Amino acid sequence: MNKFSEGELYCTKPRIYFYMAKRKKSESEPTVEGILQQAGQLSKVERLDLLAGLKALIEAIDNEEDEEDMQEKSRPECGSSGGTRIEWKIINGYGPYPYLRFRYDGKYRSYYIKGLSK
Repeated sequence: MNKFSEGELYCTKPRIYFYMAKRKKSESEPTVEGILQQAGQLSKVERLDLLAGLKALIEAIDNEEDEEDMQEKSRPECGSSGGTRIEWKIINGYGPYPYLRFRYDGKYRSYYIKGLSK
């Protein structure tokens, strides 16, 4: 702990300094409670989109785990036949980055899923 308060000027010969406390980065892990609080601020349509996205994410992760166990592709790819999956993309030589791909309400949806690791 410093003996100076934040924003306080102090003098040491021959210079004057302005003390500012270092800011801590608040990168806390998301919690279910925090996500639900944020979801409460969405419109009804946005909440339905979120629900569809979460269901697709669960299905895609389960499908990916099943594929690893069986070592074969037996599910439909995204497209007119439907299906959900996680696509790992290389972008500008970096990656792979996970994208959730699924159809909902007649529209093709694609979301980047930060923090998901292969």
